[in-house]
Amino acid sequence: MKRGLPFAVALAAAIVAVSLAILPSRLALVSIVLGTTMLAIASIDADRFIIPDWLSLPAIPAGLLASGRMLDPGAGDLVDVAHVVAVVLGGASLWAVAVGYKQWRGEDGLGLGDVKLAGAAGAWVGPELLALVLLLAAGAALTWAFAIALRRRESLDARTRVPFGLFLAPSIWAVWIASVSGGLG
Repeated sequence: MKRGLPFAVALAAAIVAVSLAILPSRLALVSIVLGTTMLAIASIDADRFIIPDWLSLPAIPAGLLASGRMLDPGAGDLVDVAHVVAVVLGGASLWAVAVGYKQWRGEDGLGLGDVKLAGAAGAWVGPELLALVLLLAAGAALTWAFAIALRRRESLDARTRVPFGLFLAPSIWAVWIASVSGGLG
């Protein structure tokens, strides 16, 4: 048994418990699927520094559908157009960071999996909350990197590897569930 498996199972159980406790059943099911998918992405990225397309790419159309009539039967549109714009904004913003870093440092600093996952973030939370997701993820990633450097008594530098999906994925779920439960507005 892998060392982190009991922790991942406990986190999955927490996702289920929180979703069932604060959301109506239709939304709770969507939350459980989103939360466990984001947990899988975070776990894989933490272990292998990769975000599998088979997990991140389906999250984009799923988020778009969740933004429209699927979760709000009274909504006029099947998909909320603002969320489509947020897919592009999320992906383009991290793609620009990746390209800029590559040009500045001459090496990759952010993978395309992170870019695709940022697009998924836009699909789920829309343009109003996309910046919050990215801010939470970046803040958590920086805090983690500093804590690891302190623990190892090393300096933090440009070569320090950080699995950004480990922080971006749970930020997506946390902001989404807070928004649909009324915790953000």
